[in-house]
Amino acid sequence: MAKNSIYKNLILNDDEGVIRIIRQSWLKLAFNLILPVLLIMLPFFFLYPLFSFGNKGILVFSLTLVVGILLLLRNIIIWSWRTFIITNQRIIDIDQQGIFKKTVSDIPLAKIQDVYYQIKGIWQTLTRIGDINVILLDNKTKIEIKNIPKPHKTQQLILQLKADTFKEKLDSTNLSAQELVNLVKKIKAGLGEEKFNEIIKESGAEKEKIIEDN
Repeated sequence: MAKNSIYKNLILNDDEGVIRIIRQSWLKLAFNLILPVLLIMLPFFFLYPLFSFGNKGILVFSLTLVVGILLLLRNIIIWSWRTFIITNQRIIDIDQQGIFKKTVSDIPLAKIQDVYYQIKGIWQTLTRIGDINVILLDNKTKIEIKNIPKPHKTQQLILQLKADTFKEKLDSTNLSAQELVNLVKKIKAGLGEEKFNEIIKESGAEKEKIIEDN
């Protein structure tokens, strides 16, 4: 359901496809659910003492239960909406900071300078999760995605897609050069070889004159 919602709100370019959708580790979600679960369970442990206070006890029981449930739903929604999307043309970081607040970073693969990951502390080392850092060409802007599983695979994927984008760009440049050669041949055929050579000589003479003047 969450995945379908992401695809529904994501506007893809021509020939663009989603390669991978990454969320924070489920262990991070489990850690964030500890407090809400305690708030939900705690009133039941004190059910008899609370109800012995009459309406006040029932009110405390109800409020604690409602707060726990709302906090549980909030953490699950934020975890589900906080996503890192990799396509064959760009990366999209959706940093969901609350139910009504999010920051979206949209970065073309061609603008990525470097990608590296960090594993910090005992907890990340034991759980094999880490943080991905994406550096842009200006060497100033950095996108950080925290607590994702197997960060080295995400790093390799982005770098490979970046390399493929660069290769496609070179292939496109070569194709344009070939088209240019074909265009020159057509112009030569249309003008005739003698007229074409005269134009080339005139262009060369003008170029030499400009060099001498400078």
